[in-house]
Amino acid sequence: MTNIDAPAAAHAKGAATHAKRATTHAKRGVASRLKDALRPIKPYLPSMAAGPSWRQSLRVLNHHAFHPKTVFDIGVAFGTWELYRAFPDAFYHLIDPTSESLPYMERLSRRLRCQVHSLALGDRDGEVQLEVRADIQGSTLLEEVGPRDMLRFDRVPMRRFDTLIGAIERPALAKIDVQGAELMVLAGMTGRVADIDAFVVETSTIPTVKGGAEVHDVVRFMHEHGFVVADIVGMKRRPLDGATAQFDMMFVPENSPLRADRRWAKAA
Repeated sequence: MTNIDAPAAAHAKGAATHAKRATTHAKRGVASRLKDALRPIKPYLPSMAAGPSWRQSLRVLNHHAFHPKTVFDIGVAFGTWELYRAFPDAFYHLIDPTSESLPYMERLSRRLRCQVHSLALGDRDGEVQLEVRADIQGSTLLEEVGPRDMLRFDRVPMRRFDTLIGAIERPALAKIDVQGAELMVLAGMTGRVADIDAFVVETSTIPTVKGGAEVHDVVRFMHEHGFVVADIVGMKRRPLDGATAQFDMMFVPENSPLRADRRWAKAA
């Protein structure tokens, strides 16, 4: 290469660098303009992160260093795997009255540290009639309004939470999904509500069982006991017309560390 070629090569290299920078700047400009154009309609666009999600809600608990040492899975059915994956080291109380659920709970006992309770939780100690469904997740202590695929009625033992459960290692989380009887379970916890640090409770906007727990009833009960809504963990629509029928709502104490930081974002 001669001395004449060296300046030419340097010029060519500089031109290539300039072109690359110009292209990058142009791409950023397009992205910025697209972002600005979408900003007014962003609230109306579907967003996976904004929707109800067990994974995201439990991730928020982890972010705030909430790692429960005790978890109450009330209404196990086939298992609440979102909880087991999120908190594999917790001690679990697995609670379900259906005989069909018992093999699943026994299987879970081989992989979790847990105690199995084959009974119903409610507002009294005694016995109660359980309507067992073909899909055991739909089994209920209450009377169904519409048609259902029922197997049989069973008489099962019922216990109050506050007479069944002894000392609780904190922090503790309780998940309650008992097909409309959630307020019965909560009524049986009144002596121990303050021993729980977070609740996930299924509740209905359109109850399909007579006397089933509705959103306003559960929110009122929890607020009277010092808890507030922290998150919507899950949501179900009914097949009849696509209307929202059920929410899984997370509650935490009003003064919980999860509510301490009121900022919308780290930066404006």
